[in-house]
Amino acid sequence: MAQAENPPQHCQHRLQLDDRVGQDARRRLLSVRGHVEGLLKMLERGDVYCVDILKQTRAIEGAVSKVGELVLRSHLRNHVASAAQRGDADELVDELMEYLRYTR
Repeated sequence: MAQAENPPQHCQHRLQLDDRVGQDARRRLLSVRGHVEGLLKMLERGDVYCVDILKQTRAIEGAVSKVGELVLRSHLRNHVASAAQRGDADELVDELMEYLRYTR
């Protein structure tokens, strides 16, 4: 797929996480991977109590949600806060409104 010759200003920005935040997000995602692998093993065994499965899925959801919060906070701080100065505030608002549709 060909890229647009002049992509919108906000598309030129990349992920900007402080080292500490990036390490926290990475640690949480590695934990999620471990939880998912454990959950798969639990399902394969078949002798696991349903509530134990529910607890694990909730732990996974919580960890993934926290990673989303970390990235959202970084996005707001590093991109949205300066959007008016760059002149792409409307685009960033539209982008976040689209994101919010996925959170319902």
